[in-house]
Amino acid sequence: MSLALKGRHGLGFCRRQPSEVNPFTPRETSCHRAIRTMKSLKNPRVWVGMKPVRAHLDTARFIFFYGPKFEDHETYSLEKAEDILHHSRFDKNKKTVMYFHGYIESPEVESVHVIADAYLKRGDHNILILDWAQLADGNYLLEAVPNCKKLGSYLGAVVLRMINAGLNVDKLHLVGHSLGGQLAGYIGRTVQSQSDKRIKLNRISALDPAFPPFYPGIFATALSSKDADFVDVIHTDAWLYGAPVSTGTADFWPNNGKTLQPGCPKRNYKLLTDNDLCSHRRSWWFWAESVAESNVQSFHSVKCKSWDDFKDGKVDRSAAIVHMGIDCSSDAKGDYYLQTNGAPPYSKGVSGSKFE
Repeated sequence: MSLALKGRHGLGFCRRQPSEVNPFTPRETSCHRAIRTMKSLKNPRVWVGMKPVRAHLDTARFIFFYGPKFEDHETYSLEKAEDILHHSRFDKNKKTVMYFHGYIESPEVESVHVIADAYLKRGDHNILILDWAQLADGNYLLEAVPNCKKLGSYLGAVVLRMINAGLNVDKLHLVGHSLGGQLAGYIGRTVQSQSDKRIKLNRISALDPAFPPFYPGIFATALSSKDADFVDVIHTDAWLYGAPVSTGTADFWPNNGKTLQPGCPKRNYKLLTDNDLCSHRRSWWFWAESVAESNVQSFHSVKCKSWDDFKDGKVDRSAAIVHMGIDCSSDAKGDYYLQTNGAPPYSKGVSGSKFE
């Protein structure tokens, strides 16, 4: 299987672009944009991939990247997931990361390449990336979201089988972007329910987990702090494509966690295009940087109640500096704020923990 990168696109939405002009105007607030986004869901043409997709759960598969290059990988069906543990390059002494891409993505898009390359550079993880491209396609509300729930339940059982086969749950880390972040939550809940709460995942990291329709949770159950022993969330496009509220054990709000992130173009473009998704994608760029720079602690953040408090220096001085990203302490609880650069390297180091 070839995973050659098809274009430099972070979410794969570039494969099908809607004809509608972005209904958001520069003068609208984040709340107004969110409302208009929700209203736009009534028009199925707004969400790409309108051709009905009848994908089955068995189309999903794990890709084990053993390195040292991105091309060095092997694909496993979920029915054979336990076989990964017997691969000669799988090291049971290392931590294992499972990464879940988002809506209308595939292993061929930039986000997967960037994340996989970051972990390969780090060298201390077994890397499993889920290819659920066929299930994450089609109409967002009518197909992709329901598929997320079904696949999450199925994967929960798969993960339990892998744990019973020798995978160390204490060294297992689930990471997901957008809809993939919500998928990780479903997996965590299923692991607990199917093990009669005897087993709980160690950590879930959600990178700007998908907003509609998970909040307020009428039509789908959102990721929560109960889904693993530690759940950390990075918000970069809150109230638009990303979760609008704190939803983990520790929630990070770089640059206030909303559109526009530094370096992203001002809004006046089509919905679901590269420019439109810039802030949403920034979460996985932050994550990848924290992973790749294993010898440098980055993304210093401080605990406080709001962005305004952060700007005014009203921070919790009794709380320690916490590093957003892979090096986040499991002792972190609550909301954390920081500033970043608008281009790589995104981390501003210690200076990012003070408003400038």
